[in-house]
Amino acid sequence: LVLLKESGVRIGKIVNNMLSFARKGSSQMSTHNLTELVDAALDLAATDYDLKKEYDFRKIVIERDYEPGIPPIPCDSGQIEQVVLNLLRNGSQAMHYAATNEPRFTVGVYADWTRQMACIEIGDNGPGMDEAVRHRVFEPFFTTKPVGEGTGLGLSVSYFIITENHHGEMEVVSSPGEGATFIIRIPFASTSNSTATQIVPQ
Repeated sequence: LVLLKESGVRIGKIVNNMLSFARKGSSQMSTHNLTELVDAALDLAATDYDLKKEYDFRKIVIERDYEPGIPPIPCDSGQIEQVVLNLLRNGSQAMHYAATNEPRFTVGVYADWTRQMACIEIGDNGPGMDEAVRHRVFEPFFTTKPVGEGTGLGLSVSYFIITENHHGEMEVVSSPGEGATFIIRIPFASTSNSTATQIVPQ
């Protein structure tokens, strides 16, 4: 009975996450300050803990490094905050499982003026990952967590939100023992706006 209940909970989580894939049509796009969205997600993370799922942001140092003057970007604020929270939770669990000494996140927001994109970097000092894991990390249902500890959909949903809903890019830079850094890039202007002028630093 216990196993059946646990399976039901896991399936429920999978279904809820899968529904996120279908929300492209109802996406609430408007112009937002990316730094403010990242700050909002970090503020939520600061009070978010779940000892059963083995993450507690209250024990993790978060360092912020923001470039000033980044223009507002067209995005779904709720989806961007969801992606940032997914990455923070994933990283905090990885650091917990590896018993990382003095766990730390470095969170950066900056502009790639040449490519006209706003960027978010979220890095941790956790265990990192090898090349085989790195190449599969955004695949649906792929997870390195213990059985029953994760659906393997958090990163794939995040990847879908950035690449499909926001026409952006998402990648991870990592090697064993060197932590992991996730990089998100979102265009300054909507791809449907073919008359947009190039934005330059102020």
